[in-house]
Amino acid sequence: MTDGPSVTAADATVLGQPLPASVRERFLEAGGVRFRYLQGGITSGLPILLLHGWPTWAEVWIPVAWVLGARHPWIAPDLPCQGQSSLLPGKARTLTAYRRAIAALIDALALPRFAVIGNSMGGTLAIMAALDRPERVAKVVVLDAAGLTPKLPGRTARMYLPFLLPCFVRAPDPKSVRKLLTKAVFHDPRFADEAWVNAIVAAWKPRERRKAYMATGFALRRRDASVAADLGRIRLPTMVLSGRHDVQFPWKSAEGAATRIPGSEFGAIEDAGHFPMVEKSRETAQRISKFLDSSGATSR
Repeated sequence: MTDGPSVTAADATVLGQPLPASVRERFLEAGGVRFRYLQGGITSGLPILLLHGWPTWAEVWIPVAWVLGARHPWIAPDLPCQGQSSLLPGKARTLTAYRRAIAALIDALALPRFAVIGNSMGGTLAIMAALDRPERVAKVVVLDAAGLTPKLPGRTARMYLPFLLPCFVRAPDPKSVRKLLTKAVFHDPRFADEAWVNAIVAAWKPRERRKAYMATGFALRRRDASVAADLGRIRLPTMVLSGRHDVQFPWKSAEGAATRIPGSEFGAIEDAGHFPMVEKSRETAQRISKFLDSSGATSR
């Protein structure tokens, strides 16, 4: 596996081609949601639950899971309202509604003990899972997590508004998607390739899905989307990772948040933006693997 736009496992799944032979697709009903999830890795070891960010899909984890799966079984769901999972029940698209759905998924999977890893909004949900199921979550890793500050940064909101507002009347076109990816997501613009652009354009075409994506995006500005006030309550080994060039949630704010989590470890990944597990998949996987395989709490 290499770090760069040629990571074929991720590209193949983004393009809608068959999943790698070692990755299995499953469906499960939990909390009123029909979850679609991917599963792989060895059958023994500490299981890993991988939570993607808004608005993507489980496949973003495959390059990292490829490495982690040599020592751990892993599960990567499509979050509700995203990928091939169903919409959340009712009209609520708040982080509280997502939090309940993920708690229901964890209970349905019946994992006695596991690590949870999340990126962006998935990072918020990973911390929420650690707070809600502390007796079952062994370790937490968040990458460029949302919700680490009391409010969504104004700069981040302003990045997305030019993309979101036209979606009230029409689906986004390739030009607007590419602009968003290069401006807000990837440090290396080569990653905003046709595979990513086409996949996001297709995901936003169905009207009901688009409405759910938009509602979720705006919900990230609500008070319940922040876990900043709860960071001191985390009593589990925790790693906070950040792409050095993340313009949505700058690494300095992630480092500051890590200081409020007792005994946590912080790390910045060079030459990466908001999705280090895509842009720097090998380094990201190696850092996570080392953390998961260490014993006890970590030191900063």
